Amino acid sequence: MNILYQYFSGGGGALSNFIQLLTALSIKYPDDKYYILCSESSQLQSLKKLNNVKIISYGGRFPKEVSRLILGWYDLIRIAKKNKVDILWSLNLGAYTKSNIPQILSVNNPHQVYPWEVTKYHPDNGLTVAAMRWFFRKSLKASDAVIVQTGIMEQYIKKIKYSPHELYIVPKSVENMNDFDFERIPDDIKKIIKSGLGKNAYTFLYVSTYSPHKNHKTLIDVIQLLSNRGIKVRLILTLTVVELEKYYGKKVKNLIDDGYIIPVGWIQKKYLFSLYDNCDACLMPSVLESLSSAHLEAMRWGKPQIVADLPYSRDLCGNAAIYVSAENPDAWVNKISELMSDSELRSRLINNGFEQIKKFPETWKDMAGMVHDIFEQIILNHKKNNEIKKSILNI
Repeated sequence: MNILYQYFSGGGGALSNFIQLLTALSIKYPDDKYYILCSESSQLQSLKKLNNVKIISYGGRFPKEVSRLILGWYDLIRIAKKNKVDILWSLNLGAYTKSNIPQILSVNNPHQVYPWEVTKYHPDNGLTVAAMRWFFRKSLKASDAVIVQTGIMEQYIKKIKYSPHELYIVPKSVENMNDFDFERIPDDIKKIIKSGLGKNAYTFLYVSTYSPHKNHKTLIDVIQLLSNRGIKVRLILTLTVVELEKYYGKKVKNLIDDGYIIPVGWIQKKYLFSLYDNCDACLMPSVLESLSSAHLEAMRWGKPQIVADLPYSRDLCGNAAIYVSAENPDAWVNKISELMSDSELRSRLINNGFEQIKKFPETWKDMAGMVHDIFEQIILNHKKNNEIKKSILNI
């Protein structure tokens, strides 16, 4: 099977997860050929070391937005035909026109499919978001099948006009000790984590890049309330000092200086287990998600979590989390105090998390097998549909 995977531009946790998935696919199915189309600066370029992967670098001649337009309207299908691929697979935005090659769209971006009102959390202006949603719908209409991560995303996709009939749900995996070589976090980061408030301070963790919908603002207000009460609680954030001060100003600077907020910057996957091992519990305030790895990591690595009380998180975490109104700092303070004071509650959440995580693929190779089965089914369906069309034309 020859597969063209396209994610022209983008980054963050979603991209790092797809790198894990693509790596697992190439290793599990060595006879397949993977063409990966991306920008010169994309992290996907790291996959060129794999024997059955060929990187196709795209862009550079025009501004990114113009390159994306040319790619969607013309070049993506042209490149797919040139390389005689069996599957054209894109993340979030694919080709804008149909072709005789089966086109699959993986949809991980809730801003594209959730109701319009949630777009207030997008960092770009309304016109830009409206354009993104319009082009997404062009890609959706041109696709033969869609892969999503959750039933909620599937429900929203079904409500969009012209969405394909073939919809598949494939939950993501997260790394475990059996198939990933974790390393201890560097000493300089560990020193930052242990600094301030003393070694006995209760330590929470929120793994996330910055975006308004990630709702760091609420957590900063929460930590401020806790610090005002003299409660020794610190919060590790995977943002930099510069990012935090840019968006939240003097308030967050004081909390950092006093040791209540610990900014460590983005952490590579190989250090993630060690990072979780250096915390007591997790806070997940995001108001909008498809399927956040942070929830799965907390369950897999035995950390109780307090999360935003929203349909996506209840569907994901079940009885393995404490739920709280997403943007109510006082409610978060109350739940944090409850968790800290109740060891039985913490143990119950951890055990429930170990059970809940069993509903998700154990390894990236397991997830790769699910995706590969879908590819084979879509190719088979495509051939059957072509045969039906030919028979109709011959009548």
